[in-house]
Amino acid sequence: MNIIKTFFVTFIILILFTANSQSKELDSISNNDWLISLEQYFFSLGTVKGEFTQIDQIGNIAKGIFYSNGKGSIRFEYSAPSEMLIIINKGIFAIKEKRDSKVNYYSLEDSPLANLLSKELALDDFHINSLEIKGRVATIELRTKKSSLRNSIFITADYPQPILRQWKIIDTQKKETTVFFSKIKSINSIMDSFFEIK
Repeated sequence: MNIIKTFFVTFIILILFTANSQSKELDSISNNDWLISLEQYFFSLGTVKGEFTQIDQIGNIAKGIFYSNGKGSIRFEYSAPSEMLIIINKGIFAIKEKRDSKVNYYSLEDSPLANLLSKELALDDFHINSLEIKGRVATIELRTKKSSLRNSIFITADYPQPILRQWKIIDTQKKETTVFFSKIKSINSIMDSFFEIK
């Protein structure tokens, strides 16, 4: 199975919420207080650890632990029976399917993934395509360019005080992947070598 299709390209879950939705005009999105709070939230995260759950296009579920150094580097360690390891670091998406397999590298140039969970994340660098608030949850769609469909990412967090809950990425074939996050907590700083695959 192509690992990119498992994590980075293929997806199925749509974001479901309860309560009444609040519509926001795109012209006023950039001034929304929640967006300012979201940017500040990512900036203040620092080094964190948490759990994630990923669901593919046919309903397969994978779980594991993730780490972020707050500088744009993220490490995903998948739980058994999977031996998969994924690292996002310095604009590169690195994947190792098994402990003894080779590492595959993919560029994250022009992708919102490059600076997620980072102090370098600036919403002004992206086209904000939509913002939807439903009850105590808000979802923002970011694109690197207004016309870009390939690099579209949906970030879902609590409202009005942002706490990351999930992200969803859409590829050129309009396939989706959703990764859910939970139990995010601050930890001591991590050495840069931890975000390298050898």
